[in-house]
Amino acid sequence: MNKWSKRMILACLTAIVVLTSACGDGTPSASDGGSKQPDPAATNQTETKTESESSAESKTETNTDTFDPFRMPEPIEVTTFKSVSAGAKLNAGETVEDNQYTKYIKDKTNISFNILWHASGPDFDQKSKLAISSGDIPDILFVNELTFLSLAEAGQIEDLTEVFEKYASPLTKELYASTNNRALDKAKYQGKLMAIPNISVQADAASLLWVRKDWMDKLGLKPPASADDIATIAKAFVEGDPDGNGKPDTIGLTGSDGALSVPGKAGHHNYKGLFMAYNAYPGNWIKDSSGSIVYGSILPETKQALGKIREWYAAGLIDKEFALRKDLNQPVIGGQAGMFFGPWWSGGMAADTMTNNPKAEFEPYLIPDANGQYNNLMVPVSNRFIVVKKGMKHPEAAVIYANTFIAAQRKADPDALKLDFTVSAEYWPIGNATFDYADAVERKSETLKKALAGEIKPEDLNPEMKQLYDNAVADKAIPKADLKVWRSFYGYTAPAELLKQPMNQVYSEFTATTKTMERKWENLQKLEKETFLKIVMGEKELDAFDQFVADWKAQGGDEITKEVQEEVSKLQK
Repeated sequence: MNKWSKRMILACLTAIVVLTSACGDGTPSASDGGSKQPDPAATNQTETKTESESSAESKTETNTDTFDPFRMPEPIEVTTFKSVSAGAKLNAGETVEDNQYTKYIKDKTNISFNILWHASGPDFDQKSKLAISSGDIPDILFVNELTFLSLAEAGQIEDLTEVFEKYASPLTKELYASTNNRALDKAKYQGKLMAIPNISVQADAASLLWVRKDWMDKLGLKPPASADDIATIAKAFVEGDPDGNGKPDTIGLTGSDGALSVPGKAGHHNYKGLFMAYNAYPGNWIKDSSGSIVYGSILPETKQALGKIREWYAAGLIDKEFALRKDLNQPVIGGQAGMFFGPWWSGGMAADTMTNNPKAEFEPYLIPDANGQYNNLMVPVSNRFIVVKKGMKHPEAAVIYANTFIAAQRKADPDALKLDFTVSAEYWPIGNATFDYADAVERKSETLKKALAGEIKPEDLNPEMKQLYDNAVADKAIPKADLKVWRSFYGYTAPAELLKQPMNQVYSEFTATTKTMERKWENLQKLEKETFLKIVMGEKELDAFDQFVADWKAQGGDEITKEVQEEVSKLQK
């Protein structure tokens, strides 16, 4: 092992994260109000009974003369260690080592997991550091991207190229195909498949503008079709007394936390949707017009977007108190704010608003750029990886485990319906992550639409889709009589339809960490957030952005950019 490899492994120790439900990437659903991340195994399923049953039957259709992709021919024991957060729900009489999930995996796969140890928080981090630094990793482990890359470079994990191709089930391959194989590419190192990656639902990338339609109707406003239209509507909301109380107490657009945060998933009050309208991608490593990888926060497009937000804040179109608020949802739910940026599953917040004011009505919109194009910075298709220790006798066990976990998550295995998914998914043998179709939301939307149109028989729907269908039918009979019913399916209607629009999909080219990032990124992030916030609030002139760029470059940004470019080049070889 060369010095660089050793240094990378030691550097990554502070960031190692074995996947748990606390750090999982489960997709929020319209039924949870957008307030938490549910267990994907409890919320996501294949579309119809026919598809589920055919996936389950595929167990016996794939080279059954030589092997079963869902079961080891003989019982084996596999070691791992894991993080379990304090308070994670577990049924009485069960333990981390012996519970419904570990039993399910053992019964289905012939694989017994020997959990060497488990811990939470700082204790887990410390024990992980010691284990990795000594090379004492277990047979199978779920890790983050930084740890995966470091272990791959150090030669400590198995090449899974052949066993994946041989053992991956049809459903597993189908899920990866939905990513255009981007997920598998993320798990490759020097052209070899060195891990089994999770699959994130791409709908979580889109940032929609949610607008009080009842206010627009009252004031005779047209729906927003550009960034400038947002300002027009916000001004009318502030000055036009849309709530009819005779007081100047309404807010046009909610503020944003995290200094106008953009990276990753589209959360509530994240201005990602506005930045996209200016072709700005702060916080992400993207390709510029020449094909070079650059940091989006230092580009002219980001300055332009900041200038517009600064202008709106100065004009009183944005919540003046946003920087002081502990709860940015409150102005919306309380009926004070007329617009906010949020993801497709924001029907939960809309329902909470309607609980307080039954006349409230929201409509979501995508905001195009000046050329009428919808830009969407996609979420990383994968950010968690199943890795196998170099030299493990049966590396195919990892693929068999993945096949079985996916079959349970997607409800392709009828036996999975017997599991109690209120038990924390952290208790699966190696933790929890989403393995779903990249376009899962759009698929479910189409299934629901076809069922409501009579193109799919209700009895052919799987349990989840049947429930969504029943709720939609009940709501049609008596609209919004039960907001819990309405919020459960609404995200798969109008919001999901927007996601089907043609979009310019932009991907972050680098989502790991370099050696200089380990030392300097925290300070650079602080510089960025403080500068952006002060520009927006008028404490600094817009041209302070130029000084920020110069300082960012001088304080390590140029060095980091060079490292990122080198790392991407190395991974592509």
